[in-house]
Amino acid sequence: MAKDYTITAATALRLIQDKGREITFLKFDDTPDDVAKPWAKNSDLRTGAASISTKLFAVSVHPTDINVLGVRIRDDDLMKQLREILIIAPGTFQGDLKEYQELDDGDRRFRITFMEQLKPANTTVLWYAGVTG
Repeated sequence: MAKDYTITAATALRLIQDKGREITFLKFDDTPDDVAKPWAKNSDLRTGAASISTKLFAVSVHPTDINVLGVRIRDDDLMKQLREILIIAPGTFQGDLKEYQELDDGDRRFRITFMEQLKPANTTVLWYAGVTG
């Protein structure tokens, strides 16, 4: 019998809402800066409006503290580049946060460097996002 993780996800959401803040995740059109090089990612933060924006609650931790939470980042160069790691409670959001490129944290905007999902069985409990400024 599979375990039901909905109570775990609800607890995570409640705790992150209590201790965290609402952040807007931004998804842009994937048209590259240079259409002659479609494999190259857009390098700068975008100034225009996102095609999709989603508000979710998150708490931030310093990248050096993430190991304490059981998350392992194997790339030391990536660790040095990260400004923050966000722990996100998806709540009722059912989409794929890996499709989002940036986030807006009120007066600051960040590029999402990596996004990982904690999804036991069929319930997403948390997302982890690494961001650079």
